[in-house]
Amino acid sequence: MEAPDWTESVQVEEKNLQEYLCQKQHTMVLQGAVHTLQHTLVSVPTTRAGDGFVHFGDMLILCSACTRGLLQVDPAAAVTVNAGSVEVQGCKLSTGSVISSCPRSNFTVGRVDDNDSHGTDTCVYYGQLIRLGTHEALADKPCYLYASTQSSDDGSGQVLISVCPRAAEGSHWRVCRGSKNQADAQRDADDSRRKVELGDLIRLESVATGCELQSNGVVIMTSYGNEYEVFGSNGHVPGGRDVDRGRSFEWSFLDDHLSEQALVAAQKKHEMAVAAGARTFRSDPVAMLQDPLYRAETQLAEMDEAGAGEKRYAVLARIYPILRNSDMHTIRRLRRMCEASDEEGVGVIGTHIFHGLLSWVCIRLTKEEARQLQTLFGCDGEGKPLDPCDAPEGERDLLNYRRFFRLMGATMRPFRLSAVKDAFKKLEDNAIAKMVDITHLQKLFCATAHPKVQDGSMSIEEAREEFFRQWELDHPEGRITWEAFRAYYDDVSLAVADDQIFVELVRSSWNL
Repeated sequence: MEAPDWTESVQVEEKNLQEYLCQKQHTMVLQGAVHTLQHTLVSVPTTRAGDGFVHFGDMLILCSACTRGLLQVDPAAAVTVNAGSVEVQGCKLSTGSVISSCPRSNFTVGRVDDNDSHGTDTCVYYGQLIRLGTHEALADKPCYLYASTQSSDDGSGQVLISVCPRAAEGSHWRVCRGSKNQADAQRDADDSRRKVELGDLIRLESVATGCELQSNGVVIMTSYGNEYEVFGSNGHVPGGRDVDRGRSFEWSFLDDHLSEQALVAAQKKHEMAVAAGARTFRSDPVAMLQDPLYRAETQLAEMDEAGAGEKRYAVLARIYPILRNSDMHTIRRLRRMCEASDEEGVGVIGTHIFHGLLSWVCIRLTKEEARQLQTLFGCDGEGKPLDPCDAPEGERDLLNYRRFFRLMGATMRPFRLSAVKDAFKKLEDNAIAKMVDITHLQKLFCATAHPKVQDGSMSIEEAREEFFRQWELDHPEGRITWEAFRAYYDDVSLAVADDQIFVELVRSSWNL
């Protein structure tokens, strides 16, 4: 049994570690994008009409009320778009965390029907149909914000939001009012006679699908790092990281004058200081809003200065990927060797023993990494966290290996767990009285699903032998319990990052 005293601290540490690794990955990807996609990040002006209204022909930015980020194109992320009778190549969208106008975020407002009820008036009115075209620096052909219904496995249509070179119905959007109180509704009974102002909360409704353009706090990896997803749906869809500051379906047209006002407000803050002991790290609030790379690097530096970054997690940022990428069963073998060295069964082994087991998978620690590891996982004889500096002399050489594995990854997500449950049910269905034992595994396991068999580096017989070496038959009758079966796949899950690949591995292994 794991000691309950440190469970809460593990959860906090896990969240901090995930945020740090996520931010580090984002920064590295963005650094690459600054070089390869630099032309999409340069500052470009928007239109400034001067009267405060949105006009056809204006080049503007579109800000999400939910994420406070701008609608942005990812020209390096191609997607197949169902555009009526043909399929065309489009690009994915996201919202980001900076407010400067660049080719990614600059859209031209176009009129769909020159013969609508507004004559030659160039202002955009509520209820009117518009197109949003991408900046000329992004692609050779003009592309438009596009909503299309895609086929899905369950037979239901999913709405894909992208940009693609089609000016058909999928590119037609109706401008509708966003949130408004009763006084607004009574005063503006006929929305079709009201002009759209810069900064208004609006909804963009797709004519082709009936959905609304949306963005929430669900983080996705783009060619520029971690940004927020853009999708088509109806009604408010809460986000996944508690960043929602407005409704997911509401947006505002802005020009660079309004974004400059935000920069002026930031300038009044002068520099934001982050104290870390005797040192102080300072960041430029204006650059934080204008330069995505500066923002990413600053946030990473702030995490480090606050004690939740490189100084604390560098050792894990190095060795966790090695363990995950070395072999499907490396994590499981390492865990089992730790358990074999744990004489008391409390999740604690000697620090030097753990270092030796890491060296078995060709991971050798520097003195600084060993210190970091001890700071993170040092414990007393019962597995409770212990600061090495405050620990008694005899308890400075113990490490909680269960916490080490716990921080490597959370419990399997439901999508993965469902596949594992299906596999065990098949074993139960082929067993007498649902009493699964090793013979059922031997009969039903399909070794051709092993990744090394797939790439030709291991024979089928070798894969079978490796698989069966992963099981400890503690039960006198050789029983395989659900708990043992799940524990095996918990370890495999840590080594397979992609959900689809993991599910396919499980299903192929048991011919599901």
